[in-house]
Amino acid sequence: MASSWESPPRDRTQAAFFEVSRRLSAARSAEEAARIIVAVAQELLGWDACTVDLYFPETNEVQDVLTMDSFDGGPVDVPAANTTSIPTPMFARVLREGALLILRQDDEAEPLDLIPFGDTARRSQSLMFVPLHHRDRITGILSIQSYARDAYDQTGLAMLQELADHCGGAIERLRIENELRQSRDQLARTEAFALVMTAHLSLDGRWLKVPPSLCALLGVMEERLLGTPVEAVLHPDDVPLELAERERLVRGDTRTLDLESRWIRAGGRPLWMYVNASVVEDASGRPQYLLMYLRDITERKSLEDQLRLAQKMEAVGQLAGGIAHDFNNLLTAILGSTELLLADTEPDDPRRDDLQEIGRAAHRASGLVRQLLAFSRKQVMQPRLVNLNTIVREMGGMLRRLVGERIILRLDLDPALGDVTADPGQLEQVIANLGVNARDAMPDGGTLTIATANVSRVGLTGASDDGMPAGPLVVLIVKDTGTGMDEHVLAHLFEPFFTTKELGRGTGLGLATVYGIVRQSGGQIQVTSRPGEGSTFTVYFPRIDDPAGTRQALPGVPEPVPGGTETVLVVEDEDAVRHLICRVLRAKGYRVLDAPSAESALLIAGSTPAPIDLLVTDMVMPGMGGTTLAAELVAVRPAMRVLFITGYAPEAVERGARLPDAGGLLEKPFSAEQLARRVREILTG
Repeated sequence: MASSWESPPRDRTQAAFFEVSRRLSAARSAEEAARIIVAVAQELLGWDACTVDLYFPETNEVQDVLTMDSFDGGPVDVPAANTTSIPTPMFARVLREGALLILRQDDEAEPLDLIPFGDTARRSQSLMFVPLHHRDRITGILSIQSYARDAYDQTGLAMLQELADHCGGAIERLRIENELRQSRDQLARTEAFALVMTAHLSLDGRWLKVPPSLCALLGVMEERLLGTPVEAVLHPDDVPLELAERERLVRGDTRTLDLESRWIRAGGRPLWMYVNASVVEDASGRPQYLLMYLRDITERKSLEDQLRLAQKMEAVGQLAGGIAHDFNNLLTAILGSTELLLADTEPDDPRRDDLQEIGRAAHRASGLVRQLLAFSRKQVMQPRLVNLNTIVREMGGMLRRLVGERIILRLDLDPALGDVTADPGQLEQVIANLGVNARDAMPDGGTLTIATANVSRVGLTGASDDGMPAGPLVVLIVKDTGTGMDEHVLAHLFEPFFTTKELGRGTGLGLATVYGIVRQSGGQIQVTSRPGEGSTFTVYFPRIDDPAGTRQALPGVPEPVPGGTETVLVVEDEDAVRHLICRVLRAKGYRVLDAPSAESALLIAGSTPAPIDLLVTDMVMPGMGGTTLAAELVAVRPAMRVLFITGYAPEAVERGARLPDAGGLLEKPFSAEQLARRVREILTG
């Protein structure tokens, strides 16, 4: 039950988020997913009652998935009064305003828009409501409550929203699967009684008889269709197959024709049509005309497309988590070893260029992993107040090298630009990816302009689009004079793995990553482009006033990291990574004990009477994992601190494991300097 809440360690929060991603990938129903989500919310925040609802914007309806309340000390299911209904006033507020924190006092009047929630016999005092998102779509609302006063705060609300952001994709996938299953079941039940349109075609494919329902569906008068070829209403890409199959039918090679093809309505909008055709013969067996049965299957096709996209999005997330741990082990060894070799190499040594190129290649590989993690939202953001001008200026040199000498880079930065709340590293990734995209669009050279400005939503073109931030905005504009894009490319621009580049040059993740970072940061991105006229990417972020000067400066050149004489136990099953860690720490003066497994680490710790000041352990190892090892050692050595090494794979945390408070996290791949600095911070913190 929730009473007073304290923020859990950030490492434990990250671990819980990745664990919920892993478990949601195996969920087969929205209710099963909801139970996983509220269990994590209970672990991180605590609650007395909770609800998970799905939202269907097409019909403006809400479907109750799970409602739970606490009775006799434990949570129980509460049947919903209405399984499906219109949004309540509170639900509508969340749809309009986003996450809400409500803290009530005992003598406070009941808010007019607050519906009864949980056990109506007990007065709820602390409530949090957050939307579940999938890309631009609100798919539902997660809400928790406590019967205690001041049980939550804004930090808790942000954590609940971050949990919801990790779960939105899985909820959308399950919603689409359920809709598709229901659609197929309904189609199977009603197929015999379905509205089927009947038409007649001549043997050469011209309309002889057209039903009024088909005319209404296509938006064309009957007299305009009669006598014209059926190909006139087919999508051009589907015409060859239709002609070939009809010829087979007329020749007698097949008795029936069954096709699913795209048809074009008046005005150019496509629809999907199921076509069944057969030849009608006269008494002597001579073919007379074609009898066609038609059914509009556009809705079914739309659901199938949505499901494929949701499955692709989830597959990317699983791919990202799956490769991060093993791949980052290799990159850690490469980066660290290269850094140590460079430190021992004279400035004029010709081998330095080769070593630096190895390091750059490893960093590029690490960037690809970060793109996958950012796109799939498995890389936990670290937002803070930053200024886009600062980031763009500090990236200026790198951007000029990135675009090359044939492209002119122009910066047009508003000196009075407001601040935004975002992860600086991910903003750099957005700018770099847009810069690379612009460079590739100008193979013969051109001009790349990066501009910033303060703008207002009022009067913006497309300001009514879903997802546009409310209030004052900061805009980032990246404009090129390149080849431009047609409507087909624009329609698929932000889809994962979509690329127009030749094989080996594009991953199809760059712009998908940009989209994911911008939306996760509360922003919106728009694109305007025409073939031969270049492209303009416009990114909007909510503007944050900073009257007290609370914006933190971006980190500069780090000071040299001091060493120490403490005892450190290093546990890592990957030999190359373990040897690197030991070498770096011994060079800093530490006494280092090392073990290739948790089991051998327990033996070493048991035979070491002297204090062990720090445990550095991988979180994922064969047999006993790092979190279990830490828990056992901290139980007998309470003064020992812990540094967890992780690749952020979804399976990186054993189910139910908790991180000790006196611990920290270091993400692979890391450099020797980053390792030494993190160790020193934990030992002196």
